[in-house]
Order: sequence, then structure tokens, then C-alpha cells
Amino acid sequence: LALDSNLTIQKKDGAARHIPFQSFHQNYKVYDLQEGEILKSISFKLPEANVFFNFEKVSKRTHLDIASVNAAGKITVENGVISEAHFSVGGVAAIPKYLFKTNEYLTGKTLDSKTVIEAEKVLQSEISPISDVRGSSAYKRLLARQLFFAHFIELFPNHIELANLIAS
Repeated sequence: LALDSNLTIQKKDGAARHIPFQSFHQNYKVYDLQEGEILKSISFKLPEANVFFNFEKVSKRTHLDIASVNAAGKITVENGVISEAHFSVGGVAAIPKYLFKTNEYLTGKTLDSKTVIEAEKVLQSEISPISDVRGSSAYKRLLARQLFFAHFIELFPNHIELANLIAS
């Protein structure tokens, strides 16, 4: 989702249609696939020098485990300004969640701690985690916050001050 991917879906007769990955998940185990269609390919642009990508996952086991929460982010930065943002989270809704409002908020903003803190508030308004065996709703909200912050700390250690994020 965060890679802003496009899907090619093929019908039995060979005809194909193309959709953004953001519209593929319709509901829990319900996809934008009609009878006789298969997912043929997933494509996305390879990141350029000013495009940064990060993925974070929290789960009980290191390998082969469903995440309590996971998050991915792709961000394009030009002269200290976020020109494009694509963030997504899993484990906080019935389907993987592309953060439309958070991405919109970030676009055009200066890359700094204040922007990240305000964007995280928008993120929280977009998610609706439920309590289940992987954690309580409150725990999943906290994980979403921490993973969102982790993207910026990992990708932009010279622009984002950890102490400012922790204090928020």
C-alpha cells in the first residue's frame, strides 16, 4: 500500500483491468475481484534518490506471525519539504489501511518533529483498532503511534528529534 502500487487483474478471457492497490481490499477477506478474475501482477515505481521507504512490524514471534500492528511509509522529500507521502498500517482495522488523510496532511509540510507529531494525530483519527488476541485497542493505537514515529527516526535522524517525539 505504501509503495503506491497498481494491480493488474486478469479475467479468464485474457482481458485485464488496472486498479490502485488502495482500492483492492473491500472488507475482511473481501477483495475487488469478480468471478473468474485473478491478480496477475503488482507494480510500483522504484524509489529515486529523494524517495525514502521503511517498514516496521510488531508481533509476538519474530518470523511467520501475524503482526499485532505493522506500518509502512514511503515519503518523497525535496529541499526539506514533503512533496509526497504514502503511509499505511495493518492490524488496526478489518483490512490494511491506507492513510489517505495522514498522507494528505503531510504533503507540502516541512519535514520536522512538529509536522510528524501533528500527522500522528491525524493517523489516530483514521484508525479503529479492536481488541483481540494480538492486543487491546489502546495497545494497538500506541503501537501505530510508535511505528509511525519509527519511520521518521529511522529515515531522517538528522531532521527528527527523538526527544521531541517522546515528549508529545
